[in-house]
Amino acid sequence: MSNLPSRILACWLSLMGVATAFGAEPPPLGTEEILNRFLERSRGTPDRIAAQHHACVRITTTEEMGSDGKLKERKSREFEVELIGARQKLHLLRVDGRLPNDREARRETTKESEMKKKYGERQDKAKSQGPDFIDERIVHRYHFSTNGVELIHGRPAYLLRFAPKPGLEVKETADRALNRLTGRLWIDAEEFELVKLDAHLEQPLSLVGGIVATVERMEFDLERERHADGFWFNTHFSSLAIGRKLFTGFHVRTRIDQDHFRVLPTPSRGAADRRATAVDQPAP
Repeated sequence: MSNLPSRILACWLSLMGVATAFGAEPPPLGTEEILNRFLERSRGTPDRIAAQHHACVRITTTEEMGSDGKLKERKSREFEVELIGARQKLHLLRVDGRLPNDREARRETTKESEMKKKYGERQDKAKSQGPDFIDERIVHRYHFSTNGVELIHGRPAYLLRFAPKPGLEVKETADRALNRLTGRLWIDAEEFELVKLDAHLEQPLSLVGGIVATVERMEFDLERERHADGFWFNTHFSSLAIGRKLFTGFHVRTRIDQDHFRVLPTPSRGAADRRATAVDQPAP
């Protein structure tokens, strides 16, 4: 009985040690240093992507709302996805919660094949798992400010707020949207990877003076997690777009979730070639 207080004290100190390890504040860094380390890490993204050989399950959901704000149509697709370098191979598992019929499976395979023929490597790069869409050109569009540290998925991350700089040039349609985005991003305090991002239009966006389309509201968020083997993957993306295209209004929600990540065994060269050929070709 006399050892009970010491055992309680030892247990309490142990728990305090665990709490400190998981909740310890990272070193305070200025906004510029955080961004510089993030951009330095991002420059190595292509090499890390080239080394990945993983699989996951992806569920995409699209909801179209009516003018009254009620659900009008909902579509969902579930895929088994192979992430081999910057390339992705998709296998349709379910459509709206049920097994796909032959026509739907062929349509998905044909769509993937046609996209690869049309866009080639550009499509693979655009669908890569790294945050390569945030580069120095994007970062330099915005004013950033540091707003402390938060725990995201059990890891401390620096929270930064951003807003567009005034007088940004417009070279293409995408610039008009980028020049109106404001929001927050979280950067992992240890590896300086993008962990989370949420953004929205600070004002409506009109195309051709509102004749072609007007986006009254647009917002999106992205979440990423670190796999046990050190790779970072997109685990969640959602977006909301409300506006008008010509004379028709639109109100669309999109959500993409990825989980069940696992490392794939590296196949032999011959087996890999046969598998790629089988997946890339449209089903007869």
